[in-house]
Amino acid sequence: MKIIERASYIEQVKKLLGKGEVVVLTGHRRAGKSCILENLAEKLSSKGHVIYLDMENPDNAIIDNYVVLNDFIKTNMRPSHQNFLLIDEVQEIDGFEKTLRFWAKQDHWEIIVTGSNAYMLSGELATLFAGRHTPEHIYSLDYEEYMYFYGMEDCDETLVSYLKWGGLPFLHQIPLDDERSRTDYLGGIYNTIFIKDIVQRRQVRNVTLLDNLAKFLADNCGKVFSANSISKYLKNSNVNSTANTISEYVGYLCDAYLIDRVTRYDINGKRVFEQQEKFYFEDIGIRNYLCNNRRQFDIEKVMENAVYLRLKQLGYDVYVGQWNGKEIDFVAKLGDDVRYIQVTKTITSEETYAREYGNLKLIKDNYPKYVITMDPTSDLVNDSGIITCTLRDFLKKSL
Repeated sequence: MKIIERASYIEQVKKLLGKGEVVVLTGHRRAGKSCILENLAEKLSSKGHVIYLDMENPDNAIIDNYVVLNDFIKTNMRPSHQNFLLIDEVQEIDGFEKTLRFWAKQDHWEIIVTGSNAYMLSGELATLFAGRHTPEHIYSLDYEEYMYFYGMEDCDETLVSYLKWGGLPFLHQIPLDDERSRTDYLGGIYNTIFIKDIVQRRQVRNVTLLDNLAKFLADNCGKVFSANSISKYLKNSNVNSTANTISEYVGYLCDAYLIDRVTRYDINGKRVFEQQEKFYFEDIGIRNYLCNNRRQFDIEKVMENAVYLRLKQLGYDVYVGQWNGKEIDFVAKLGDDVRYIQVTKTITSEETYAREYGNLKLIKDNYPKYVITMDPTSDLVNDSGIITCTLRDFLKKSL
């Protein structure tokens, strides 16, 4: 199968090399980490000796702990050469961090690994590396990558396709009109993440509750919740749980990069609230699969999810804004750069217009403010310097 290059990620990883740190590519399964690693192996082969280890290949199952990994490296390395060690799905190797710590300190070594669970960046790994690792998160295809992969032009039909199927790279191999196969593929990826990266790794006891929770968060994407409110809602649906269990299971879903937790930010007081959060999916297609593709009833949720992903792909830290009791959909921060963003399907009604623009006009600083809509005439709106644009245009913006 031909590997389509995701140039922005390739260039970013290359910039991280040469600093004596392990580069860790994170992201959920099938987001494209393996293809990026393969592409890097090809490009780095002209600069030194590449040792490539794919832990999803059954032939490598014997490399199941850090001692065997160390023997493998010593057998395949080239002394006095520049060595590049690339390991795909490194979390499958027990104690991998102990071996990587040693080789990361050696001269003429560069190490790049991928992982599908956030646990690998916490606990022992962070302690042992003591700042000697750099994470680079890999997201599903953004809108422009989607057009490139599918060979589609920028139009409303392409946007609808993107909002329906999301950005799992392999999906472009399945014809768009083969909806059953595409849906089955999304279901297969969800089930793999669910079973391998959550249930088995975390030894989850109440599997039904975890599945119901994932579906609940998909149905209520972009709504503010606490663990207590989710527990009460599920109990009303005859699903018994405690707030502690809900909080724990939400953490598992986040660690597997299935969903992202977005905290609230007090714009006036410049502080982050520790309760009442929103949740967005790292792939819109998986989110829609869990909702049985009921997109016609929740287009604004999907729009919000798409805007959130675009901001993250651009490197922003993203929060839900609060200003004197009014909600701002997103506060995006990148260093000293701050953006305020509202998302709405349409601004044709006076009530919607007053809410979306009114909330932004309450914020008196001079950082850019946006209203993102599906209205094709949105660029005709000019109100207090607020930038109004269509979702299509925003998904192509570099901000």
